Amino acid sequence: MGRASPLDIYALLDKSNCKECGYDTCMAFATDLLERKITLDDCTHLKKTPKKLNKLRVMTSPPQKPVIIGIGDRKCIVGGEEVLMRHQLTYYNETGIFIEVADGVDKELEETVKYLNDVTIERMGDVLTISGIALRCVSGDAETFKSTAKAIVGMTDLPIILCCFDADILTAAASEIKDKRPLLYAATKDNWEKVGSFAVQNNLPIVASSIDIDELVSLSATLQKLGVKEIVLDPGTLFGPGSQSVTYDKIMQLRTAAIDKDDANACWPVMGVPAAYWSQANIEGDIWKHQYQEIIMGAMMIAIDTSLIVLHTGQKKDEIWGLMALMTLGQSVFADPRIYPAVDAGAYKIGEPGDMAPIFVTSNYRMTKIPVEQDLQGAGVDCWLLVVDSEGIGIESAVAGGQFNAGAIGEAANEFKVFDKVKHRILIIPGMSARLSGALEDEANCFVVVGPRDSSGILKYMETQWKPEDFMKEFNERGD
Repeated sequence: MGRASPLDIYALLDKSNCKECGYDTCMAFATDLLERKITLDDCTHLKKTPKKLNKLRVMTSPPQKPVIIGIGDRKCIVGGEEVLMRHQLTYYNETGIFIEVADGVDKELEETVKYLNDVTIERMGDVLTISGIALRCVSGDAETFKSTAKAIVGMTDLPIILCCFDADILTAAASEIKDKRPLLYAATKDNWEKVGSFAVQNNLPIVASSIDIDELVSLSATLQKLGVKEIVLDPGTLFGPGSQSVTYDKIMQLRTAAIDKDDANACWPVMGVPAAYWSQANIEGDIWKHQYQEIIMGAMMIAIDTSLIVLHTGQKKDEIWGLMALMTLGQSVFADPRIYPAVDAGAYKIGEPGDMAPIFVTSNYRMTKIPVEQDLQGAGVDCWLLVVDSEGIGIESAVAGGQFNAGAIGEAANEFKVFDKVKHRILIIPGMSARLSGALEDEANCFVVVGPRDSSGILKYMETQWKPEDFMKEFNERGD
């Protein structure tokens, strides 16, 4: 079934334009409904027409169903994708990154949970965090597992995966924290009935696990017949010669079956467990070499839009490099290809600029503006950053396409009154826009200096080439 259009949605609405949903028209509501900015529950009139409401639920349900883990602001939504490849539309939900911890309440666990709760990475204007904690039953003791689960939910709002193949131990712990909506890991061919029945009774999401794809899909069908509403599929994560490709193939088989083939038994989020490396490999030599193998597997999984991954590396502060690598990759993979990531144009104050502080010019492409700003701050340069509306396109492409031009820069300088902030008329433009210098001097009545091609060279430029008195002398002589 193809993706519904706004007109398809509009045809099933009452077309009253009542504005109770916050939109001026039903068509605007239909458009944003498809973009998942709102839900069907936001339309108060649909409750009066249950048949249309059900039809709309089917029309707007993605082929890979979403699963919600946890509650509140930090809940994690995995799956829910409509396309196999991002460029076909976009990906909606980022890969959930869960860090495993072993059961047993002690000071080390408390320190680890606090760290995982608070860990953040700020990059390109985003604050990146982990998605949740996977609690493994290492002790084999029901009371230990249960008490640890209860302790963790008392220390953090992060979503939790409870990991144990013993159905009695798993359900006992889940009973203690069921109001936190944990993900149950896992239902297998041996324990599916007990774990599945518990999930149905408590409306909890569940992982179906098998390294055999046919068995996994059959298990999914069985759990659905039992009444399970939310399932995550785990086809197994294998390491060793040739095993990575097997893992890749199984994930892609499941995603393809859900998204391109509308397979009702494969229509669920898919997870991987890079942490499995530590139980499969011969751990000898430098530990970081083994951590690297785990992170490589995690990167492969994120690159193909695996819905959720569980890591071992990342528990400690000195393992932040692993999280940074995966989160940075995720920023790229899950960027929306339909829009240019732009920031607001304007004159941004960096540090405490004085009367002769330099004015740097850049585009409003997010991945240009933020690194330039960070490089200026890192170099300790007190200045102004004039951000020009280039329609969210980077310097090189915007110069070639005409979005970053002398007229646009001149208009920005005038609109944001940048020359009123200093006692000079000097603009420093990026090296990749050097050809604009002559036209810009006429357009903005200023002296234009061509800066470095990359903002990492700003510090050296300031030390060797920033000579505002000389520039203004030359500018005034031209005027004479």
